[in-house]
Amino acid sequence: MLATGGSCAPEPRIGKLAGMVELVDHTGELEMRVEHEELAGVYAEALGALAAELVDAPGEAGSRGRRPVDLRASGRDTLLAELLNEAIYLAEVAGFVADGLEPEVLEETRVAGALVGYDHPGARPVVKAATFHGLALAPGGRGWRASVVLDV
Repeated sequence: MLATGGSCAPEPRIGKLAGMVELVDHTGELEMRVEHEELAGVYAEALGALAAELVDAPGEAGSRGRRPVDLRASGRDTLLAELLNEAIYLAEVAGFVADGLEPEVLEETRVAGALVGYDHPGARPVVKAATFHGLALAPGGRGWRASVVLDV
């Protein structure tokens, strides 16, 4: 499955999203490869792609909303994994599907602001967690490249 240009998120949240997300199936895993010209865009594109994996019918979505987020990690790559894990948790516990990010603070080891998305009664967390296996986020290509393996 290939999604480009923010097509996974109903309303792009980080300026002009000029990125790409590629999902590669493995047995028991789903590898997500994200490329974007802005670091914040990598996080937003990854959330949008994850949201598409969490719902069968986005048309049944409830009203849009925001959930506060303030996460710290040891680096940009682990911050990406923590952000995705927070989104998985919110889908599982609250039925909230985060498909974007409105960062107030975006540093190498911290993101604070809001996850944006919608309530969805059919949210199905098939994705158990974002893992640290093969985790990478670094400058490359036309901006930033990330790779994260999702445990399904």
